[in-house]
Amino acid sequence: MEKTFIKKAIIIFAFAFLILQGCKTSNVSRSPESLQIPENFESTQSEVGNSVALLHWEEFFEDDVLKNLISIALENNQDNLKTLERIKIAKASYRVAKAGWLPEISGIAGASERRFSEFTMDGVGNADSNLSPNVPEDKRIPDPYRDFIVGAGFNWEVDVWGKYKSLRKAASARYLASEEMANHVKTWLISEIAVGYYQLIGLDAEIRILEDYIKLQESAFDLSKDLKTSGKENQLAVDQFEALLLNSKSLFIEKQRDLRSAELYLTSLLGIYELDHERTSLENALEIPELVKVGLPAELLMYRPDIRIAERELLAAQADVNAARAAFFPNINLFGMAGFNAFDFGKLFFSPASAIYQFGAGLTAPIFNRNQIKMGFETANAAQQIAWYEYEQTVLKSYLEVLDLVNQFEAYQMQVQLKTNEVEVQKRSVDNSNTMFMVGYANYLEVINAQSRALLAEIELIELKMEKLQTNVRLYQALGGGWI
Repeated sequence: MEKTFIKKAIIIFAFAFLILQGCKTSNVSRSPESLQIPENFESTQSEVGNSVALLHWEEFFEDDVLKNLISIALENNQDNLKTLERIKIAKASYRVAKAGWLPEISGIAGASERRFSEFTMDGVGNADSNLSPNVPEDKRIPDPYRDFIVGAGFNWEVDVWGKYKSLRKAASARYLASEEMANHVKTWLISEIAVGYYQLIGLDAEIRILEDYIKLQESAFDLSKDLKTSGKENQLAVDQFEALLLNSKSLFIEKQRDLRSAELYLTSLLGIYELDHERTSLENALEIPELVKVGLPAELLMYRPDIRIAERELLAAQADVNAARAAFFPNINLFGMAGFNAFDFGKLFFSPASAIYQFGAGLTAPIFNRNQIKMGFETANAAQQIAWYEYEQTVLKSYLEVLDLVNQFEAYQMQVQLKTNEVEVQKRSVDNSNTMFMVGYANYLEVINAQSRALLAEIELIELKMEKLQTNVRLYQALGGGWI
């Protein structure tokens, strides 16, 4: 009796030791709430209300042509469609994990035939049993032996330590992250289309400006030739005017090349082969409201899909750690089966004696593979730490990105105004230089310089306007894209 008690005590102590060893493992636990970010942006635009993050893309963009392009892209862009398929994969994984804690129930049905050798234990035993007077005729073992079985079995690992619960949490978090990824891709796609659309508008404006200046330079070139014929100018002036004209024509071809490349890139974003790239003018596109309020930094955590993705991945990594820790503890399994088994098919269902069942429980605990389990736990812990750094980095980059874009937008507003005034001055300079050149009060170099500076100023103004429009789109993207 005493020896039995000692054996039981040793077994209990051994399992207790295993459990205590599992509890010794460390854990990194950081929640998104522990991250400290500034309360306000360093900008007068960081007030509450009318934030871009609250605007859906159909409200943010007012151009009907651009809206139509975005709608086409959301239906056909391959990156967007692939993301939607990944959501289905994540959803299926979540359903699998959700059912992990339930018992595994399987049907059993089989038939086999076997002949035993007379020089084996089974062969001799079967022959001896058939000769026994205690075995009735209908229960004698046939030769060859046939075996028919029909029934159901189950196996259930009781989730005592919460392993399957943690796996469900991880799968759920990753499923939600996949949905946020869809919003993230949509935001990127919408922004890329808008940026490409405004690039086309800007190139259209640059090409129109170049056409006007080429006409102006052709007139100046013809005038220089007439003045040379009359002896008022020399060949050097004619060559300079011609060189300026050729340079502008070359730039015109370059802009046409850029325009075609931009059209093809936009078409690829739409996911289609052909598109009539109609679009509005640059001046109409610039009729956008002033920079709306960007809100507060804390709102980025709610509005930006990439931050929400990082948060979901962090929660999933924490659940993975809990599931890995549960592997240190013993597993409790319940198992069993019930059905009918007979060597005569006619008695399989119609004889109560053919009924069978089995019920049992088992306990398994890691002993020799604890190092392997420990390495898995440490891997999960490191993955959780990486997920935390990813979350922290995403929030930091998001905050700084908004600051940078607000600064850019405000700077572009001031630059556009100053460059507009410069263009007006340069245009007057061109008119004055042309007039003075015709009456002999200015030389050809002054005319060429005036035209070159005026053309450059107008091109720069168009690019500033285009960059202002594109920065406004980038700000829309940086604040989340309106997926709330």
